Amino acid sequence: SDEGAQSALLQLTVEQKQKVQDKAHQRELNNEALRIYRLLRPEAPRFFEEDAMLGMKARMNQITQEDNQADPAAAVARAEKMADPFKAHLPVVNQKAFLLALESVVASLAEDLETLWHLLGNDPEDLPGVEDPLRFHKLVGGLFNAFPLKKSPQEVPAFMEQYWPTLRALLPEELFHLDEKQVEAWLTGHLERVILNQRRYEQADQKIFLHTKRSQEEYYNFAEDFPYDDDPMPGLLADERNLDFPLDKAQEYMQLFLGALGASQRAKVTRSDEELGPAAAALDASDISRQFQDLVWDLEEVGLRNWLKMDIQELEDNLPKGEVAQLIHSTTSKGRDTSSKLYFDDDDVKVAKLMLHCAARGKADLLDFEAVDPYKLLHGMPAADVQEELASLPPNPHLGDDQLSTLVDEHCRRLSATEDKDRPMQDPWIHGSATVEELYRKELDFYRTAGPVEWTYNSQGEEGYQWRWRQPPNTFWDERRKVYIQEQKGIDPNLELRGMRQHMLDVRRMRSMCAVGRVAYFRAIVVVGNGNGVYGFGVGFGNTPKESRSDAMLKALQNLDYIDFDSGRMLTTPCLGREYKHSMKLVPRPIGRGLKCNKRHLPLFYILGLNNCKAKFMHSRWFTRIRAIKRCLDQVMSRRTLANMTGKRLWHSAKYCSYSGLDIEP
Repeated sequence: SDEGAQSALLQLTVEQKQKVQDKAHQRELNNEALRIYRLLRPEAPRFFEEDAMLGMKARMNQITQEDNQADPAAAVARAEKMADPFKAHLPVVNQKAFLLALESVVASLAEDLETLWHLLGNDPEDLPGVEDPLRFHKLVGGLFNAFPLKKSPQEVPAFMEQYWPTLRALLPEELFHLDEKQVEAWLTGHLERVILNQRRYEQADQKIFLHTKRSQEEYYNFAEDFPYDDDPMPGLLADERNLDFPLDKAQEYMQLFLGALGASQRAKVTRSDEELGPAAAALDASDISRQFQDLVWDLEEVGLRNWLKMDIQELEDNLPKGEVAQLIHSTTSKGRDTSSKLYFDDDDVKVAKLMLHCAARGKADLLDFEAVDPYKLLHGMPAADVQEELASLPPNPHLGDDQLSTLVDEHCRRLSATEDKDRPMQDPWIHGSATVEELYRKELDFYRTAGPVEWTYNSQGEEGYQWRWRQPPNTFWDERRKVYIQEQKGIDPNLELRGMRQHMLDVRRMRSMCAVGRVAYFRAIVVVGNGNGVYGFGVGFGNTPKESRSDAMLKALQNLDYIDFDSGRMLTTPCLGREYKHSMKLVPRPIGRGLKCNKRHLPLFYILGLNNCKAKFMHSRWFTRIRAIKRCLDQVMSRRTLANMTGKRLWHSAKYCSYSGLDIEP
């Protein structure tokens, strides 16, 4: 439009520039948050699919419930004919029941962390309140930062004075009775060795890839910094940190840790306590270790190995976050849900308990049950009831159904007791990253615009979306023929010619018969390009070789094309182009192997911008060969193109691009 053209010529104001920068920053946050989310849940369905599935389930249950209330006799007859998932009065699944079940489990874990908080001797006044939505996060942070030690030898005396009396009570008897001066001297020397080795590794050969600036960290981290006490660092330890963690040894490591903690002075005091003593004596370290090993295997299925290889700070900064809504138990009538308050009823409580019962038996997806099998529902086939099928599964050896139901009931009472209390201000930790709602919208917009169809919101007042075919590039609509017509190509006036290079591939003296007799002329074949994938072939004619070359160069600039490859990276697949008997074969080579072809063809590949590949031609006539070359180059695909073709994100699809057994990491 005219307004758009005028605004494109005018200089942006300060507010407009700031708006553009904010939009670009938000887009970057969304991309990083989505990447972290996909690493955490690699097998999760896409946002809009998951939401549509949950909405479909809720709608199906609503219709069933309305039919049941309208005509009870018909509902009974229908229940006898076909399987009814939850006796026509419970929702199949909804987001509120899932949140209630999740919060119930997290609240129970928070109580266990409070016990550890008291055992470590932390100040009870620093405990977060029960009504705090980030209670679990703050407890974990407080436990991990219970004994902060700055990475400086000068800070050791202050650490020994403030934290060593509490820390020594958690160590085995042999370390508990060590002289304080001896411990202070060792810790000072340890920090000096760690800092020296880390700086040396950063300047020379880094053993652990993620530790590029480890020496600049303010606080000491036992897991990350302790391996630098040895020089040289054990190779096995560095390989495990870089490549693969020994997850199969999680039970062994946990049992050793619990054994050391059980031999401490604090454990003896706890066993002699009247309240905690019987419970502590009943604990079995081997049983807890087996549970921890099972937890590790479950986490591996959702990407634990990828998490352990990531930068912890990057994971925390880009993790999708957002405001935590307050759950309110409504016993009479539901209020209207808002972004800060969600109302749930007794039906949601029943579903939350059922979800925990199913998850405890290893069947977390409710659609896996026979009673809600779509095939049996549509065909009216008999199916076992959900409770009957659930009772046939082996119970969880560590958590019974009654205990899980108690978790939900206690959390409901906790929510009712804290409903009128003022919730603490949201922590700044939840800001600075994209929210889950923004990721959902971004995913939805991406899949609406991907492919040849474009979905737009219905502007005629009706709800929903309407679709239309996307206009191909460089085309215009022919109203008479009702088709898109390719525009006539010409030289782009904005084309930057300073970066373009040309090379004459072939020149021949030609003859042709015409009305005036035999005519002689010259034919030249020229390739032009910028060395970064932009290229074009031109066939020109003239009375002299110079004129034919100039004509070929102009035609080449009018027929520019682009090689869809990743600059600086290996090609994804081999390519073969044929034109009659002429052919060109392009085979990728690993990075650093360079270009392998006939020396007289080197100028051609320099102009095309191809490297780290092997090229081979069959037959030598350039007039037909250039068509075989174009067919071959049209088959080259970048990782971004492969991601768009498969409907996946770039980092997800590029991870699995490999050739000759060499994985290409994104």
